[in-house]
Amino acid sequence: MKRKLISLLLVLILSLGLTVSASAAPSSDFVIDERGYLTDSELAEMNELADSVYEATGVGVFFIYTTAASPEDYDIASLVSDLEDYYIMMENDAKWYSIPGGKAESISPHTEEAMRAIYDQSATFTEGLTNFFLVAEECFAASKSESATWNGELLVLDEAALLTDSEAAALNEKLHSVSNTYNAQVLVVTLPSMNDGDIDGFVEYLYDTMGFGFGENRDGVLLLVCMDPREYRILSNGFAGDAITPSDIEDIGDEIVPDLSGGNYASAFNTFADETASYLDIHLNGVPFNLFKKLIVGLIIGFIIGFIVTLIMKSQLKSVHRQNQANSYVKSGSMNVTLSNDLFLYRNVTRTKKESSSSSSRSRSGGGSRSVGGGSF
Repeated sequence: MKRKLISLLLVLILSLGLTVSASAAPSSDFVIDERGYLTDSELAEMNELADSVYEATGVGVFFIYTTAASPEDYDIASLVSDLEDYYIMMENDAKWYSIPGGKAESISPHTEEAMRAIYDQSATFTEGLTNFFLVAEECFAASKSESATWNGELLVLDEAALLTDSEAAALNEKLHSVSNTYNAQVLVVTLPSMNDGDIDGFVEYLYDTMGFGFGENRDGVLLLVCMDPREYRILSNGFAGDAITPSDIEDIGDEIVPDLSGGNYASAFNTFADETASYLDIHLNGVPFNLFKKLIVGLIIGFIIGFIVTLIMKSQLKSVHRQNQANSYVKSGSMNVTLSNDLFLYRNVTRTKKESSSSSSRSRSGGGSRSVGGGSF
């Protein structure tokens, strides 16, 4: 059975050590097959799996093969009457619909697309449903809720084994320092392969599903590096999304790509941490202190060097003396000015239209924005 994105997510879930609480499942079926795709035994098996998802997450996750033309023609209210948190995936012969409720409303569009993609990539209905419910379980168990917590101790998830133990420990400590200083969680995740998955969708899926980021707005910055294909993505979210824009992500990429290409991964990740800290500092405090100090020192040194050079040049001008008039440059009797006037000829005015600025980053309802960018190395 092909796992693709689900295998990547499950590995990371285990790495982070998420804990969840359990609750009893309602009596209603979570898998409803009005189109006759499943046998009775398959339907019972899928409902048992859906029950386990509810017990693990407290979210009722439904998958409905319906004959209704749209959700408006289906009695959704009765279906979820005893549920506070629910997520419904509904499919008819023309299209599919998603209906979230309660804490499931925080699910991102990219996460929904990834869940649907995992279902579509499966060979059979039962395989697709199994993969769908497994990902839904991890998604809602790791989402921001009272039933799921992540201690946040691991900020370096090196699944591609690019760092030594000492390098990973030092980087983890550095990321904690940056995160705590600017109150935005900064993380580095490496993967050996995307297993034919889409890295652009997965970086957002990973950030949202794992509950990365600090506070209500999930303020944070994530660097995702994949070795097959050799791609990287940087995601900034919340106020960090305002601080690190798409153009800033390009600049950070320019700094880390040479080291990534050369296999100097520890150096690349430390540069990422330094650059991230610099942009967050600029956003919060203006010019960062380290940069300000360097500018002041540079100006002082430049002034001293310039002053010394000027004194040296001045001392070499032995034959030059100050004169108040330019009479020595005019031949005696060759010029006699009898009349002097100022004449206005014309005026030339240039007007330039002031253009409004634009950005590819997206604002988010919770506050702040999200920026995503990257490339190959």
